[in-house]
Amino acid sequence: MIFCVKREYDYAIRICAYLAGHYQGGPISLSRISAKLFITRPFATKIVYQLKSAKIVDTAQGKHGGVFLNVRPRDLTLFEILKGMGLGVSISKCIDNPKFCPLPPPCKLHALFIEEENRLIALFKSKTINEFAFTEEDFDPAKTGA
Repeated sequence: MIFCVKREYDYAIRICAYLAGHYQGGPISLSRISAKLFITRPFATKIVYQLKSAKIVDTAQGKHGGVFLNVRPRDLTLFEILKGMGLGVSISKCIDNPKFCPLPPPCKLHALFIEEENRLIALFKSKTINEFAFTEEDFDPAKTGA
């Protein structure tokens, strides 16, 4: 099945996973986040702003300021991150608006789309960011065996 995840969603999950890996270590600068995760600073800023608006992350100002998770990693689901980033578009418009589909009911495709969307949402709700947490050490070839 082909399912396209918006780049913003992918990066938001990466940022949260990185912050989860450093959860007890205090705020991380936006410059460090963008450099370590290969995200341009303006794009990382936009994503952090959205995550902050959703109360998933928070920021601290000053010399030792930066970004940090506002939710414990074991309590933060992928679905909450995606929802905070604006997830709301269905796989097919006919899920949100049955009148969109020109086929007469009951449309078997409509049922398939609903079933698959529900399965995907259940998966995102069952996975916490703690399961995907990482630090720089996870990229060390000596430690990963690469």
